[in-house]
Amino acid sequence: MLNRSVRAAIIIVFILTLAAVPVLAQEESPVVEYIVQSGDTLTGIAARFGVSVDSLSSANGLTSPDQLYVGQMLVIPGIDWIEGVLTTDTINLGESFRSISRRYHVDYPTLARLGGFVSPTQMYAGTSMLLPSSDEVNLSFGRAAISAQESVLEVAAKEGSNPWMLAAENQLAGIWNGLAGDIIFVPGTNDPGPGAMPSPINMTIGHGNFIQGKTTSIELNAAGQQMALSGNLLGMPLHFMDEGNGSYVALQGIHVMTLPGIYSLSMSGTMQSGETFEFSQMVLVKEGGYSYEKISVDPAYLDPVLDEAEFNFIASLTAPVTSEKMWSGYFVKPTPFDIYINSYFGTRRSYNGSAYTYYHSGIDFGGGQGAEVISPARGRVVFAGPLEIRGNATIIDHGWGVYTGYWHQSEIRVQVGDIVEEGQIIGLVGNTGRSAGAHLHWEVWAGGVQVEPYDWLIEQFP
Repeated sequence: MLNRSVRAAIIIVFILTLAAVPVLAQEESPVVEYIVQSGDTLTGIAARFGVSVDSLSSANGLTSPDQLYVGQMLVIPGIDWIEGVLTTDTINLGESFRSISRRYHVDYPTLARLGGFVSPTQMYAGTSMLLPSSDEVNLSFGRAAISAQESVLEVAAKEGSNPWMLAAENQLAGIWNGLAGDIIFVPGTNDPGPGAMPSPINMTIGHGNFIQGKTTSIELNAAGQQMALSGNLLGMPLHFMDEGNGSYVALQGIHVMTLPGIYSLSMSGTMQSGETFEFSQMVLVKEGGYSYEKISVDPAYLDPVLDEAEFNFIASLTAPVTSEKMWSGYFVKPTPFDIYINSYFGTRRSYNGSAYTYYHSGIDFGGGQGAEVISPARGRVVFAGPLEIRGNATIIDHGWGVYTGYWHQSEIRVQVGDIVEEGQIIGLVGNTGRSAGAHLHWEVWAGGVQVEPYDWLIEQFP
C-alpha cells in the first residue's frame, strides 16, 4: 500500500500531465457569405436563408436597409449546412441536376436545399438560385461522354487527364464507375458549354424563349463536327436541320393555348466521333399576353365535328418536314393593305357566350374584296382549293416544317405543286367559308403548330 506522500506525488504528476496536454480548439462554425445582387433586399435575403432580418443586420453591422448595395459581401449567420461564398445565378439551357451538382461541387441534398427544390424536375432552364460563386469553383472544364465501351479510366486516357482527378471532379466513387452516355467534366480543358452535352457542343435559343404562340428556335453548334440529332419539346418531335459547318437548328411552335408552366425538353445525339449523349431538362413556358373578345356567329359555324375534321386535314398537310429551306431573311407582308388588321393572332374567343376555349389562329387583314394575296416567301404549294370553314384556301410549304395558309379567298391563282416566289400574287381576298366579311386570314405553322405570323415579318428565322 502506497503511503500518503507517494500518493500525493502521483496525483501531482497526473495533474501536471493533464496540464501538458493541449486543449483542443472549439470547432469553428462554417462561414457563409452572400454576394448581394440587383433587386435584393434584406428581407428577401433573410427569407432565402431562413434567418431573421435582425440577426442578418447584426452580423453585418447594418443599421438601415439603405446600406445594402450590389456586390456587397454579407455574412449569413447561423448556417451550418454549407460554407463559402454564394451568389445568385441562372441555370442555363443544356444543364441538368447532375451537371450543376458536378460543376459547382455541391451534393444533391445541398443543391436541392440551395434551390428550394423538392424534386430535381423543379430546376428548369432560367431558374435563378443560390450557387457557389465562380471564384469558389472552376466552371471552365470541357465535357466528355462515356460510351458503352469505355470506363472512366479509358476516357481519362483519351482526354490526357489524371483518372483519379477525373473521378473526384465528377463525384464518382472510383475510376471504374460511370454510366454509358454520362457527361463528365474534364479537368485541364477549357470548353465550359452546356454541362449535359459533350464538347464541343454549344446550345442557344435563337428565338421564342418558350412563350405561348411563339416560334422557338433551338440552335446547336459542334464547331464543324457533324451530328445526328433528335429531340422532343412539349410532346412535339424536334426536327434538327443541318445549316452546315456543324450547326443545326430546330424550329418548333409553342401552342398558343399551352398552359403556362414547366415542361420537358429532351434531346439525343451521336457525334461524328461516335460519342452519344442524351439530355433532358425542364423549361418554363410563359404567357403570351393575348387579349379576349366575344363574337356572335351562326351556330352552324361551330359544328365541332366539322371543325375538328377540317383542322385535322390542315394539320396533316402541315406535318411533313422537308429538308430544303426555301425562304431567306424576313417574310414579306401577304397583302398591300397590311395596316388594316381586323383581328390579331392568339386572341382568346368566346363564341355566342361560350367559355374562352377558342382562339384566333392567324391575322385577319382587311383591304376589301379582290385585294391581292401575296406569297411572303419562296415555297411550294401543297394545297389549293375550297374548304367548308376556311373557304378558298392555299397552303405553301417553305421547308423545315414551316408553312403558311391563306383562307377565305375569292380567287386562287396557284395550283398544287407550283413553286411560288416571294412577292408573287397567289390569289385575291374574298368572303368564302366561315367569314362575316371580306378579309385575308393568314397563318404561319412551325413544327406542326400555328404560331404568331407577325414575328416572321420582323424577325429572321432561324
